[in-house]
Amino acid sequence: MAGVPVELTPEDFEAVTQKPGMCVVDFWTSWCEPCHAFAPVFAEAATRFADITFARLDAETHESVAEPLGIDTYPTLVAYKDGLEVHRVSEALPADALDRMLTALRAVDVAEQKRRAENRERTEAGQPPPGIPEDATWDDGDGEWSSGPKDAKGLPHGTWRYWRADGTLCNECIMEHGRPHGPFKRFHEDGSVSQEGAFEQGQLHGPRTWIASESFTTERMHEGGVNARVRKTVMHYEHGAVRHVQHFNGQGQRVVPSTGEPYPTRPAHLPEDAELREDLNQWTKVTLNADGERHGLTRFWDVQGQLLWEAEFEDGRRHGRYWSRAEKTYADFRVHFEEGRAEGDLACGEWSLMDAQRAVVLKRDLGQAQDERTLARSMVFSNLARSAEGWRELAKVARAERRYREALLATARACATSLDVQPLKDGLEELTLPRTQDSAREVADDVVQGAGRSWAPMADALMRGGEAATILRAYAVLLDQTDRPRAALDFLHAAMLLAPERKANLFTRGLILLNLGVADQVRKDAEGLSSVEPDTAAFLATYARALFPRFDFWAGQEPPRCAYDGLPEKPAQSLEAIQQMVRRYATRLQAMRGALLQRFKPGASVSWLPPDLSGLLGDGPVELKQYELAGDDDDLVEVDETLDLEMGLADLTLMLRGDWSALSWLLWSCGETSFRMPTRVAPPADYGQAAGQASQRLWQSRDRKFRGNASTTKPGQGFLFEGVPLGDLHPNLVSIAERQYAETQAMFYWLNDPDHVSPWQSNLRGS
Repeated sequence: MAGVPVELTPEDFEAVTQKPGMCVVDFWTSWCEPCHAFAPVFAEAATRFADITFARLDAETHESVAEPLGIDTYPTLVAYKDGLEVHRVSEALPADALDRMLTALRAVDVAEQKRRAENRERTEAGQPPPGIPEDATWDDGDGEWSSGPKDAKGLPHGTWRYWRADGTLCNECIMEHGRPHGPFKRFHEDGSVSQEGAFEQGQLHGPRTWIASESFTTERMHEGGVNARVRKTVMHYEHGAVRHVQHFNGQGQRVVPSTGEPYPTRPAHLPEDAELREDLNQWTKVTLNADGERHGLTRFWDVQGQLLWEAEFEDGRRHGRYWSRAEKTYADFRVHFEEGRAEGDLACGEWSLMDAQRAVVLKRDLGQAQDERTLARSMVFSNLARSAEGWRELAKVARAERRYREALLATARACATSLDVQPLKDGLEELTLPRTQDSAREVADDVVQGAGRSWAPMADALMRGGEAATILRAYAVLLDQTDRPRAALDFLHAAMLLAPERKANLFTRGLILLNLGVADQVRKDAEGLSSVEPDTAAFLATYARALFPRFDFWAGQEPPRCAYDGLPEKPAQSLEAIQQMVRRYATRLQAMRGALLQRFKPGASVSWLPPDLSGLLGDGPVELKQYELAGDDDDLVEVDETLDLEMGLADLTLMLRGDWSALSWLLWSCGETSFRMPTRVAPPADYGQAAGQASQRLWQSRDRKFRGNASTTKPGQGFLFEGVPLGDLHPNLVSIAERQYAETQAMFYWLNDPDHVSPWQSNLRGS
C-alpha cells in the first residue's frame, strides 16, 4: 500500500528490493530503543515520498537476511535504486535528514553507481580505475590513489591529486618538498567541492570551508552533533590553531550548529569574535595555542552579555589572574565577586571576596600552589605511623612555609590520632575560603568525581572551601587503593570526626580495615551499618569472610556434585608427582603466610592466619620456577609458580585462598582428610564429581560475573559461597569465587592429565 511501510520477510525481501524504482529498508530489532523512536519518523516519511517503496525488516528475527548484508547496528537504513544498493546509514535519522537522504535517492544515477562499483573491484585487484594515471599508488591507510610530481629527493612537490577506490577525485593540493603548502580542495563523488582552504608550510592557515552536498557522499560534515541543516562550515585557522568556527544554512544565514536555528544576536558590547557555547548558553572568547588548548585571557558572559568569569590560561591551565561572580557562593551573604590567582590550575596567593560595589569583604592567603608531583611525595600521605604531636609539628613547619595544603592534611592526621577534631576545624576556618554548605558540597563532589585519583586537585578544592569531610574521605579511598591503609584510616577517621552522622563512612572504614587485616572490627562496622544500609552491611560482612575465612580442611565438607558427563574416576598423576606438587603448594602458602605475618607488629595475635604447613615440607621449601614449554600447535605455554609478595593484603589473602582450596582438594583426591603428606593415591568414590564441580562452579561464577542478572543463576540460586547463594553475591564477590574455583580447576586439570606439568600453566585457566 502506497504511503505505508511494508513488513519484509526472507521470502519477499529480494522481490521488493530488486524491483525497478526506489526502495529504502529500515533494519530494526525489538530491543532497540532508537529503532522504536525512529519507526514513526520512517512511517511519516512514507506518506511524503509516494514514489519510494518503504520497507522494514526485523533483523533479529530474520537474521538470515541481515547477516549476509553486514547489518550489525540498529537501526540501519539501506537505500536501493533499480535493485542496486546505493547508500546506507546506521543511525536513527531526524525527519529533515531523512527527507534529504530520500531526495538524494531520486537523483542517483544507477549507471554511474555501477561504474563506481566496477572501479572498486579494479582497485581491490590492484589496478587503477580508468581516468587515474597508471603511475598512481594506492594507500591502504588513507584508502586513496595518489599521483603527482616529486623533487630530487623523491618527496611530493607540485600539484598532487587523490582518488577514491571508485575512481572519483577526492582531493587536490599543492605539495612543497613533502609538505602541503598553498590552496587545496576536496570533492564530493559528484565532483562538487566538499572542502577548500590553504596550508602554509604544512599547517592549515586561514579559512577552511566545508560545503555539504545534496547527493550521497562519503565526505563527512555533520559529525560531533552538527545538525543536517548546516550546509556550510567555516573554520578559521592561524598556523594550525583553530581560532573560531562559523556554521551556515543553505540560504547563507549563520546558524547554531546543534540545531540549525538562526544564530542569536551577540550583545553589542561583546567582542566581535565572542562565540556562543551552546551547551552552556553562554558567550565566550577563548584564545588557543597550536595544540588547541586555552592560552591567554578567556572570558565567559551569560546570554545577555553579563561577564560571568575571566581567567588567564597558559597551555590549557589556569595561570595568572582569575575573577568570577560568586553570588550565593560564600557564607557571607555580602559576597558577590571573587578574585585571586592560580598556577597550573591551582589556586594560590591572596584571594579577595568582594561585595556588589567591588569593596573587599574578606582577604585570604591560600599559600603555595603545590602541584601533583609535590603533593604525591609529601610526608602527609606516608603510611608510617606518627604521634599526634609529630603530625602537629609537621603541620607547624608546613604552615610557616605557606604550604597550607600540607598543613591542613597533617592537622587532619593529628586530629585522627588524638581524636580531637577542634584544631582541624580551626585550621579550615583560618586558611580556606568560607563557602556556603551547598557550595562547599558542590566543590567537593565535583573534584571527587572528576579528579578523585589525583592528589593536588583535591587539596586545591580543600583550600577553595570544598567540604572537608568529603575530600578527606576521598583521600582515604585513594590511599587505600595505593596500599597505604594506615594513612587511609587516619584520613577517614578525620572525616568521621567532622561528619559523625555519615554511616557510609563505616563502609569505607570497613574496606580499609580489611586491608589492615582487622577482621573483628570490620564485622562490628557491618553490624553498625545493618540498620540503615542492610545491603552494604551484608556485602561488607561477606567480603570479610571471603578475605579471612576459617582456614581448615575445606575439601569434602559437603558431598561434591556436578551435572557434567565423562568425569574421571581417579587421578592420572603419579604419587611422586602429587607429593612434589603438595610441596609446591605448601611452599607458596608458607611464603604468603610469612608475608602476611610481617605486616603486623612482632608478637601480635592474628586469629585468621592459616595454620603452619611446614610439616608438609620435610627438608624445607622447594624452588618455585618460571619457564615456558611447547603446547598444542607449537604454541608457547608459560608456567609461573613464583609469587609477588609485595601486593596489598587483600590481594595476597585472595591468592592464598585459591591455593588453600587447591591444596585441600589435591590432598582429598588422594584420600586424605587433613593436611598431611599422602602416602598413597586412594581417591574417594565421588572423585569425578569433585573434579567436575570445580569446573562447573568456575563456569557458573564467570557466567554470573559477565552476564549479571541475565545469567543462568538467578537470585537465591546457586552454590553457597561464604554462606551466600551465588545468585545473591555482589559482582566483586563473584570475582573472588571465580578466582578460587579457577585455581581449583587448574589443579584438577593437572591432576587428571599426565601430560600437564603444573597447575600454574597459563593454558589451564579457561572455563
